[in-house]
Amino acid sequence: MLLLDDIQTRECRAFANAWQNWRGDNLVPRRASVRIEDISKLLHLVSIVEVISPEIATFRLAGTALCQAMGIELTGLNYFDFATAEARGLRVARTCQVASHPCGSHFLFPIAYRSGRTVPTEVVSFPVWPDEPGTPPQLFAMSMALEDMHLEGPAAEPTQLPLAEGFQFIDIGAGIPDDELNLAVREPATLHLQAG
Repeated sequence: MLLLDDIQTRECRAFANAWQNWRGDNLVPRRASVRIEDISKLLHLVSIVEVISPEIATFRLAGTALCQAMGIELTGLNYFDFATAEARGLRVARTCQVASHPCGSHFLFPIAYRSGRTVPTEVVSFPVWPDEPGTPPQLFAMSMALEDMHLEGPAAEPTQLPLAEGFQFIDIGAGIPDDELNLAVREPATLHLQAG
């Protein structure tokens, strides 16, 4: 299955294409290869999470659209703390696999708003290696709501990002985590994009 078969929003597709261009012939791009200008019009939708350990994955950048949707500033906070106790182990395992395997991920966050409506948000995430040895890898992610949510107000539970729905790993050329880990709910996608 190709990733383009699954991506629903043009914003997430544009981000996937930009990441593909950043890496060139490499499996994963280095931080110095990231050209933010390629996604400058999408920065309000971009988050960068630095995966420090199985306990800490810090938001180095949280796009204003995600912060507004959640009703709080996420930059500097631990992504893992936004999971329920029951879901934390799965979120940690998935995040660490994307950062270390390496691979990408595609899923939906069903964010419940104070209005009572739940709006699915599409997320595509890819790893970026550090320039300096010993520095943690980062995950660059694009988050785009699938419906208009301007009138919804912030999330009903701003301290929680719900467990992903339809989670799948994206094979970027190194395979995907073993099925025995039981971390994905859908068949993996394969990254095969054209620039543009």
